Amino acid sequence: MKRYILKQLLLMIPAILAVTIVAFALIRLMPSDAVNTYLLANHLERNEENIAIAEKRFGLDEPAPKQYLHWMQNVLRLDFGESYLNRQDVASMLKNAFLATLRLALASMVWILVLTPLLGIGAAAKPGGLTDKFTRFYCLCGTAIPTFVLGFLLIRLFAVRWRILPAISDGTLKSYLLPSFTLSLSHIAYFVQMLRNEMLENRSGAFVLYARARGIGEKRIFRTHLLKNSMQPVVNTVGISIGRLIAGTVVVENVFSWPGLGLLITKAILSRDYPVIQGYILIIALVYILANFISDLLSTLVDPRIRLGKGESA
Repeated sequence: MKRYILKQLLLMIPAILAVTIVAFALIRLMPSDAVNTYLLANHLERNEENIAIAEKRFGLDEPAPKQYLHWMQNVLRLDFGESYLNRQDVASMLKNAFLATLRLALASMVWILVLTPLLGIGAAAKPGGLTDKFTRFYCLCGTAIPTFVLGFLLIRLFAVRWRILPAISDGTLKSYLLPSFTLSLSHIAYFVQMLRNEMLENRSGAFVLYARARGIGEKRIFRTHLLKNSMQPVVNTVGISIGRLIAGTVVVENVFSWPGLGLLITKAILSRDYPVIQGYILIIALVYILANFISDLLSTLVDPRIRLGKGESA
């Protein structure tokens, strides 16, 4: 197990390095460069003197490799510079926004972990039954309805008409319910479909038939054979969904005015706040890399064969 974890950690290094290069290069390939944006944001006249001062401030008067090394030194110190828009420290802005988005993503994960087994197992227990029909209808709606449409619909019902839940974030637990469910709906539909199909397929598998031939009870077959094998692809995907939940909050956070990364990056893009955009790219990429790592670890716990090489399994 330790050997497998070490191997996965070593594979993360070139991926993180590639992300930093892409984040550094993307900003310099944008149509409007950092100098123009900085001058406009600070209401400075575009002349040679101000351009030279701005280029020196951002290190743009140096060769690109030297700029990258200097930028990486600052990144390793968690220094992403200052925002063009409000002159605040970008690292602090990203930290506060990331924590808000992480709380929203974890609240959405609670919906996923609770509803996926209930609907998936209930639908597979009796194919064609009432629960199965409801689950298939739910999955159809969950994958077909756009996130922003669902968000506005929930606000209309629960916040405007019935007035039982807040429409925007106010720091209370109730304010998590609408945005977290909106964010989790499509994920739940995807996982429920996957779990249902896996259970129906495995139910007719040879290992289940062999277990019944040995006289093992149906409850034990369900718990140790059917459910465990059916959960493997779901567990693999749940780890990756952590990254998708965090990166996919842009629409939900703008609908519910949630003070997270999605709302922050929207404002940064509209105002061409390049330091914030660059920091956001790094954070989201690192979240995906860590999510893949967590997914690999969860997969090894469910199926030990994944971490064993051919020699070890032999």
